[in-house]
Amino acid sequence: LKSLGLKAEDIYNVSDEKECLDKIQELEFAMLVLDWEYGPHKVQQILQHNRKDSRLESHPVFLLAAHDENAIISVAKEYYIHHISIGEVNSDTIREQVTALVKEFVKVSPVRKMLIAVDVCKRAGDMVNATEMLERLNMLHPGNERVVIELAECYIHNDEWDKAEDLLRSMLHLDDVAPRIKHLFARCRLKHNDYNTAIAALKGAQLLSPFNTERLLEMGNLFLKMDRLEEAQEAFDDILDFAPNAKDASLGKSTAKLLMGDINEGLQILNGIASPRELSAAFNTAAILAIRQQRYEAGIQLYQKALQLLAKKPKLVARILYNVGIAYVKCSKPEKAMRAFEKAVETDPEFSDA
Repeated sequence: LKSLGLKAEDIYNVSDEKECLDKIQELEFAMLVLDWEYGPHKVQQILQHNRKDSRLESHPVFLLAAHDENAIISVAKEYYIHHISIGEVNSDTIREQVTALVKEFVKVSPVRKMLIAVDVCKRAGDMVNATEMLERLNMLHPGNERVVIELAECYIHNDEWDKAEDLLRSMLHLDDVAPRIKHLFARCRLKHNDYNTAIAALKGAQLLSPFNTERLLEMGNLFLKMDRLEEAQEAFDDILDFAPNAKDASLGKSTAKLLMGDINEGLQILNGIASPRELSAAFNTAAILAIRQQRYEAGIQLYQKALQLLAKKPKLVARILYNVGIAYVKCSKPEKAMRAFEKAVETDPEFSDA
């Protein structure tokens, strides 16, 4: 990098993913060099942030990987990584990619110029102009996967789900369709409560790019809603296999355990990671899902267990009692509902909903 004209003070060697995310946020234009060996979960966390924060074009990425894995190529495609080096890492193997990265960064293509302008609009909250620019780009470059994905995400943000679905559906026939296309299509089908098609699309995307924690979380939570608890647990376990500290996955797995009736196992997971508020939320989520699945007794039992565990936290207890009241209303037991609401008010008189 120095030999290509970068000054030492402009090269930041960050020590962890938080510092990296802070730097991405701070610097409007920067090149990002990531090492896969640091951990697939952590690398993807940075890549997801880079994409979600609309900095894909202003922060081009060079990924280094010491070992050859098909998954690395899939991740590179999914996050539009500009350059990748797999195998032995030395100056000879990376010189060509670094040179290309710097050259590309300096000399911006017309499409990339437009995408940078789109990123600027998104960061400013100007979704109207961002969408219009992408629609023009899509007319000029029909079938450009990157443009289609960006435009579909704009449509989804604008609550134009049918437009997004039609656009994405036109790309699904491609042999090497991007995982993100399938992922966004799944979200569109979810909007129409078509859970089975959504799951099929998410599984297809996951096969192409197996380290995507965001997608696995969506799959796990969708399986929970569908009362397919073993598959939900499997999705959360898949995340924990390569990202053992992923808190959302642990919380998801604990919810699956609670719904299965394995309350002690669910508690064992929660005790290691959850604050009282998070513990309450986990039991509440499991109870709500049970009640939606018309397993009223199971839902009420989960609430009762949460009340025992959180007896010394009156504000949380009041909110659990409130949810118990709602559960009793849904299973047509208004007298019990009234008692639960009354107890909630006694426990926290300022709780206006109760």
